[in-house]
Amino acid sequence: MEEFIGFGFIGLLMVCLILIAKRVFTKKKDLYKYEDEIILDDMAHYGPFSGNFKNPCQKLVILLAVSSSFLQADIELRTIDNWGISSWGQEMLMLQKTSDDTNSNLFIGMERPFCICTDPLIITPPGKTNFNVGDKIEAVMIVDNYKPKDIVFNVADISDDGSYLLRPKYYPGLSNAQIIKIKFAQATKMNNMLFNTKGMSNAMKQSERICLSHYNLMEEEIQDTNRI
Repeated sequence: MEEFIGFGFIGLLMVCLILIAKRVFTKKKDLYKYEDEIILDDMAHYGPFSGNFKNPCQKLVILLAVSSSFLQADIELRTIDNWGISSWGQEMLMLQKTSDDTNSNLFIGMERPFCICTDPLIITPPGKTNFNVGDKIEAVMIVDNYKPKDIVFNVADISDDGSYLLRPKYYPGLSNAQIIKIKFAQATKMNNMLFNTKGMSNAMKQSERICLSHYNLMEEEIQDTNRI
């Protein structure tokens, strides 16, 4: 009887030790608290891309000024409203929307730790114009059916293919916009733009949740430990 009790006690002790060891050595990774609320239809991982700049706006300008043909992100998402959400480095997400004529792109940055959408920028071809960095281009922005708003674009940079990186000033509220029209004076020779921005607020919300999560926006480089 005593031997039976002794074997039973040893068996119970072993089970307890196994459960404790399993809890200690098994990491439960919660990528995202609201994972079931993120509505995305595509996701792919690409090679690492990074950069450190003290000024977030300066970083955004430099990133967009570099040709997108060789800038790749670890997160590349596309919402059902055709908004792109990409990670540009460890701390930044970028929202992207292509114009109706597919020639121009609207970019909105979101950076940790605050995860607030800031610094809307537009990349557009030069057409028959010949502006320089620092030039100002006057335009009119119309959001939905609201009153047209006079704005000014600063030419922040010019890419190798001649495309302008434009930073708007004095623009109206955009977060709930469905349609954004940008009209230039005929004398500027710039082409007008139209962006169907339906779903912007949802894309911003999804980006904010990703930004505030503990998910790594850029995969760490795998170090080669092979010895020669």
